[in-house]
Amino acid sequence: MPLHLHTSPPSPLRIGVNVRWLIAGKLEGTGWYTYRILEQLFQSHPEVEWHLFYDRTPGEEVAFSGASPSLHRHILGPAARHPWLWEYWNTVQIPRALKKHQIEVYWSPDGLLPKRVRGWNGRMVTTIHDLNFVHQPEGIPARVGAYYRRVVAQSARRADALLTVSQKTKDDVLQTYRVPADKVVVSYNAPAQTFRPLNAQEKVEAQKRFAMGFPYFCFVGAFTPRKNVRTLVEAFVDFRNRLPEAPHRLVLAGSTLHRDQALRRALEAAGDYVVTLGHVPGEDLQALYGGAEAFCFPSLFEGFGIPLVEAMASGCPVLSSSTSCMPEIVADAGLLLDPMDVNAWSHALIQMAQNPEMLANYRENGLARARDFGWEPSAEIVWKSLQPC
Repeated sequence: MPLHLHTSPPSPLRIGVNVRWLIAGKLEGTGWYTYRILEQLFQSHPEVEWHLFYDRTPGEEVAFSGASPSLHRHILGPAARHPWLWEYWNTVQIPRALKKHQIEVYWSPDGLLPKRVRGWNGRMVTTIHDLNFVHQPEGIPARVGAYYRRVVAQSARRADALLTVSQKTKDDVLQTYRVPADKVVVSYNAPAQTFRPLNAQEKVEAQKRFAMGFPYFCFVGAFTPRKNVRTLVEAFVDFRNRLPEAPHRLVLAGSTLHRDQALRRALEAAGDYVVTLGHVPGEDLQALYGGAEAFCFPSLFEGFGIPLVEAMASGCPVLSSSTSCMPEIVADAGLLLDPMDVNAWSHALIQMAQNPEMLANYRENGLARARDFGWEPSAEIVWKSLQPC
């Protein structure tokens, strides 16, 4: 009589994820990247036992309700709002959670990993979005910059695998931290599927909504020094001086907390032709991009530059800085300019205002380029990095 052995099915892989950047109503770069990647991973890998580590009770829009049959949420307080709380969360709360929930793989999408976890030998993976705290330290609070310089360096060496959001950032990580090249892979950002071109009537409505019915150029981003908004405003003032009959406005969307004196003077010189909107919710960005004659991005330093692909996916021609990762992301689908050359930016604005054929070419090239980026392939790259050895 044959002997039948009853074997239990293999236990599901337990993956823990740092989701402290998922704050309802305040999703920005790292938060959106985390959200979109997880959204894809939950769909493609429901067999995994997912453990999400929040630092506060999540709002409904970032709780992934019903997203996966094996999804567990854990609140590891207190809310980590300052560097010393980040340290506590990262060195005390996360190690406890990894051991308590028997996590086999831990992914931290913000570049920060515990230095060591006694009694735990799982796999650690992190995503480094940029090294602005190394190259542009004057643009962030001193304590924040010091914390990131110390902990990201430790994390880069501690990680079993590293992800970056552009080849430029990968090269930067390799040069700065001297980690093995085969340890670092690129998982690009991508535009949400909601970004699409507007039809003629929708564009008219967008112009009414954002620029009092006039054609407009736009910028999206914080008014920090590295975003270099002053160059754009000065270029627009020069554009107005050279082409006084042009009806165009410049619409600036983003936090204005970091306006310096030089930017204030430039804004005063521009007068009512510059419209500052403050923070624009994600659901309104598509209309802002789609209604614009061109999107202007004179940033000095980026890890990826998500507004670039959002604008291109919305059918908005792109004027971009020629430094950092921007040439990699835009490729030949937009006009690349020296970020400090006010005259070059002014001339480009004039071209955009007077040459509809150029606008149409950049619009079509941008739409094609935006299709090169997608959350599904990026999530698959993350998934491969999460696999236990």
